[in-house]
Order: sequence, then structure tokens, then C-alpha cells
Amino acid sequence: MRAFRLLFPLLCAALCIFASCAKIVTPTGGERDSEPPKILAVAPSQNSVRFSGNQIRITFDEYFTLNNPTENILVSPPLSKSPEYTVNGKTLVIKLKDTLQPATTYNFLFSNAIKDYHEGNAIGMFHYSFTTGDSIDEFTIRGSIADARTLEPVKDMFVMLYKDLADSLPLTTLPNYITKTNDRGLFAFNNVSSGQFRIFALKDGNSNLKHDLISEEIAFLDAPVESYRVSPDSVPDSLKKDIPETVLRSFVAADTSLKLFRHENPAAGVYRFPYNAPITNFTAERLSQSPDYFEVINASKDTVTWYFKDLVKDSLVFILNADRRTDTVALLPFKPKQQTGRNRSKVDNKLSVTALNKGECNAPLTLQFPYPVRPIDSFDILVCTKEKDRNDTVLKRFSIPDSLVMQIPMELEYSEKKSYTVLIRDSVFWGYNNLTNDSLKIEFVAKSQKDYGSLTMHYKIPQDGKNYIATLYKGGTELSRKTLKTSETVDYAYLAPDSYRIVVFCDENGNGRWDAGDYQTKRQPEKTYIFPNQIAIRAYWESEETFDLR
Repeated sequence: MRAFRLLFPLLCAALCIFASCAKIVTPTGGERDSEPPKILAVAPSQNSVRFSGNQIRITFDEYFTLNNPTENILVSPPLSKSPEYTVNGKTLVIKLKDTLQPATTYNFLFSNAIKDYHEGNAIGMFHYSFTTGDSIDEFTIRGSIADARTLEPVKDMFVMLYKDLADSLPLTTLPNYITKTNDRGLFAFNNVSSGQFRIFALKDGNSNLKHDLISEEIAFLDAPVESYRVSPDSVPDSLKKDIPETVLRSFVAADTSLKLFRHENPAAGVYRFPYNAPITNFTAERLSQSPDYFEVINASKDTVTWYFKDLVKDSLVFILNADRRTDTVALLPFKPKQQTGRNRSKVDNKLSVTALNKGECNAPLTLQFPYPVRPIDSFDILVCTKEKDRNDTVLKRFSIPDSLVMQIPMELEYSEKKSYTVLIRDSVFWGYNNLTNDSLKIEFVAKSQKDYGSLTMHYKIPQDGKNYIATLYKGGTELSRKTLKTSETVDYAYLAPDSYRIVVFCDENGNGRWDAGDYQTKRQPEKTYIFPNQIAIRAYWESEETFDLR
């Protein structure tokens, strides 16, 4: 007892020390599960013959959820009554409600339809098949789909096969076989019958597996495709290399009915009339007194812009005739947006001026305006050059003709690598919207030939006599366009150091723009060729490439 009294204070001290050092840690639960469910058993078994039941059971190694089975489980041939899908523990039960055709192979394609319960890991593609006959079909068709304009792979696109080769079937009839492209735009039909098929691909806009909306993205081949035999133990991801690949190019058909969108009034005196397609002929009839205006049609021929010489003060009515379409429009005076908060006092009462091509060797310094400017007999600018021991100032004189002017090129002589300042006083330029410029100070260093790179591109085209339009881009900006009728070499000079890309399309109808296809007339989209690599341009360096389109 005496010993316990002696040890008790020591035990209390030890417990206090232990309690102060202990930390409560939340269990981590182990590493995150990154694997989708695995299939343990299928009944009836894969590639079963003489199937006569109405139920399929697929058991997985873990609990799972169904992800939109009506969209992500595809059955070929399609069933008139959708199956019933239920989850029973770790087993998916598929109850067939339709009468199956005799001596027919049925295929079930699961596309991201099965996900594990906790982490949502999905089985990307799982293919299950059986036959009501004595032998399973052992033929396949595989291929890929790319966007006809960008050549990028198209994912989640329905691909359909028709035994009947009639052209009208994709418009009216359900297919015999159906599958879907994966993330790389690849597709595979497995366990199909032998023979030829019409192939058609569709981004289904109204879930009826028929091409009945002009806005639906489609792809098709002009000629039938033929199925090829594979060994019965082949799986979708290990098809034989000697099976040819079917390549389709997808597009959205152009809406041939011309429409005028709602006209725009982005600034005082500016009115835009955008159409849904290029127009050939455009005229306007005034139904009321109105000021004169400048008319501009953009490069793609689908938008007409008017710049009025005097601001619109009353409602104006016009009849617009674009090709065979007629519209009546009422133009109202411009209403600026109400400014709120800190911007309430800010008023855009100056004519903005942007300086382009500052110090460039291959283009003059250019002043750009957002609105046409009034003619000027002459105006002066000061060009200042900083020398080692002095500053040189030169007076230059220019004019603006009485026409539609929104850019003023100013030819100036530079000495390379010298600093320049261009000064223009305020109230020199007056827009037809009665706004004038603030004083301008433009500073730059004149470039030399060594600041640029160049590219020599050898084009090899497939067929002489056709129009191939080659376009050079920097980012999303078009820098150069060249029409090729035969294989030739094109030199691109004065390129700033950067990455460039080249896109070529075959202009079949000679209208100068890329055109989509049309299934009604069996016209494929115009072919596009994209140079496989970004072209890196370095200063004072000559690059040379060959683009073989053949």
C-alpha cells in the first residue's frame, strides 16, 4: 500500500505527458481507387450460341452505378423496345422486352455506362455479343472520324451500318448495326455479318438515330464498305492490323436558306446587317429621307456595314435585297449603354486612333480609325529621331481623299535600330460621327532585316488544274493566302519570330472559301490539309519545308 502511494504521483505525471503528446489523426482510408469495375462473370457467356432467353446477367468485382444506360448502352441490331436495366448488388440484370430475330448476332456496346460506386471510374468500352443462331458472326469493320475542317478526332459520334444500300436509309430507317466513337475518334463494329454495308455517322440532335435536322453533324462514304473476318478470340482493342480502316470526315451541312439576323448598332452612325451565309448581290431601297452612308461588305461576304456621313437622328426605314431575299428594317438612333458605378462619368467622346506596323521594314506606319474620317487637304506630323548629340525633327505632310477612309498609310524613311517619335496634334481627324482625335504620341524603334525570319514552302498538290488555297496563320490571324493550281514554291518573307501554321483546302467550286458537304446531293466536304507541325520562325533565319498533299 505504501509502495502504491509512492508510485501514484509518478503514474499521473506519465499519463499527463502521454496525453500532451498524443494526436488524433483521421484515417486516410488507403490509396484512392483509380480502377474501373472488373467483370467476373457473364451469363449467358460471351459469344453464346442458340440464345433463347430474355435475361442477361453481368457480375462485377465491386459495387457500381449505371450511367445513363439508354444513351451509353447501344444494341445492334436496334431493338424496338428498350431493355430494362436493373442493379442487383454487384450484378447488372438486363431484361429483354423485344422478340429476337432468328439466326441473328446481337451486340451490346457499353460506353462509359458502368462506373464504380465511390470514385466514379468508368469502363470505357465493353462489348458483349450472343447469337440466336448456331454460329456467331465473325466479321468486323473499323475506322475513324475526323472533323472535315480541323481534322481533329470526333468523339461520341454514332456510327451506323445498313445492309440495304439505298441512299435514303439514314433519313428514314434505323440501322442494322450501331456503335460510337471513342475519345480518339475511333470506332469498331465487331461480330457483324459478312457483306457490304452503307456507313453513316451522326451527332444525333433529337435522339431518333435518323438524320432529320440540318444542324446535325454527319459523315458518310460515297461507296459501301465491306466487312472483314477476324478470329473468334479477337477483342475490340486488338483487331488484326491487316483489316483496312474506314476514314470518314464529319461536317454540318450549310443552311442554304438565306436569313438576315437581327441588325446591330454598335456605335453612333454604324449599322451592321449579318446574314447566315455569303451573299452575291446586295441593294437597299430608302423608304424615308436619310443621310448618305458608306457601305462595306466583309471578306466572307456575309455581313454588310453602313457608316452614315451624318448621325441618324430619326427612325429610318430601308428595304434590303440580298440575292433573292427581301427584308424591311427600321434603323433607330444610337442609344449608348448606361454607365454604372465608377464608369458613370466616362464618356467616349474622342475618335480613337490605333497605330499599326510601327517600325516595320515591309509595311508603312498606318493610322487606323473605327469610323470613316472626313477628307483633309493636308495635315502635318512631326517625326523626331534621337541622335547621339542631337535630336532631328522632320515635318511630314499628308492628306485624306474624299472617299471611304478608315486607314491612313504614312510612308516614312527609317534608319534601322533608331528610336522614333511621331507626334500629331489633337483635332486633326474628324470622323463622320463628329468625334475628333486627341493628341497622339507614337514611339517605336525601327527594325532591321535581322529582326525577321523567312519561310520557303514547297507545295506538292495532288491534281494540277484544281484550286488549292494555302493560308498562313499566326495564332488565329490570317497573314497570307495563296491559290495554287500546280505544285510550286512559295516564299514567305518578313515573318516575326513566332510559331506559324499552314492550312490548305481544295476549292472545288472556285468560290474562294471552304464548303461543307451535303448528303442530299452526295457531296463530300472540301478536303482540308493541315501541315503536321507548328513552324517555328527565328530571327535572321531562313526555314525551308515541303508540304506534300499527295
